[in-house]
Amino acid sequence: TGVIARAKINGESESEKPGFFEDLAISPPYAIAYVLFLGYAFMRTMGEAEGASMEVLQGFFNDPLNPGCNEIFTTIFNLLGLFFVPMACLLMPGAKGQKFPATPFLVGAALGGYGVLGPYAITRKPMTDITKADLGWFTANVLENKVFNYFIAAAFFSAYITSGLLDALLTKDVHEIISGYLDLVSSTAIASASSMDFLILTVAGASFVSEDVKRRNVDDEKTANLIGATTMLLPGIGLALYCALRPNLNEQ
Repeated sequence: TGVIARAKINGESESEKPGFFEDLAISPPYAIAYVLFLGYAFMRTMGEAEGASMEVLQGFFNDPLNPGCNEIFTTIFNLLGLFFVPMACLLMPGAKGQKFPATPFLVGAALGGYGVLGPYAITRKPMTDITKADLGWFTANVLENKVFNYFIAAAFFSAYITSGLLDALLTKDVHEIISGYLDLVSSTAIASASSMDFLILTVAGASFVSEDVKRRNVDDEKTANLIGATTMLLPGIGLALYCALRPNLNEQ
C-alpha cells in the first residue's frame, strides 16, 4: 500500500510539473531583432554578387588584423569575436532557472553572434535578485573577477588600434573612410550582416547592463537604463568597461 501511495504521489507531482512550453515566455524585442537579423542576412546573401563576401573573408583568413579592407569593417568584424565575453559577464549571473543553459549559446556567439545568442535572449527571464552565493564557480571567480574584466576591456580597446581604425581616423580623410565602409556594406553580405549583428549586440548588451545594474543595489529604473545606454557610446568597449567598473554583488 505504501509503495502504491508513493507511486501515486510521484505521479501527481510529475503530472503537475509544467511542460517545457507551458511557462515559456517570449521577449518580443529580442525576438523581433532576431527575425529581422536573419531575414536581412538572408536577403543580402541572396542579392550579392557571387564570391563577394568570400573575397572579403579570404582577407581575414590570410591576416585577421590586416585583411586589406576598410578599417571600420575590420574593427567591427574583429570585435564581433570578442562580444561573447562581456555578454557572458552580464548573463551568467542570472543564468540559473532559465529555459536553456546559457553556456552553449554564449560560446556559439563567438562565431555566430546574435544568430546563435538570439534564441537564448528571446526565452530568458530577467533575474535581478542575485547574490554572489547564487553564482557558479566560474562566474564568481572569473567573470566577476576585476583583473579578468580589465583584461577584456583592454582587448576591446586594442581591437580599435590593431585594426588601424584609430590611425586611419587621425591620418586619413574621415569622409573617405566612411564612404569606403558604406560601399562595402552595400556590395557584400558579410559586411552588411556583420554590421547589423554588431548593432543588435550593442543594443542588447545595453539592455543586459540595465538588468545587471539592478543586481548591484541600483533600484531606480531611469538610472539603470541611463547606465545601460551609455555603454552604446563606445560599442563593445562600453560593455567591457562596465563589467570592469561595476560594483560587486552582495555576498548573501
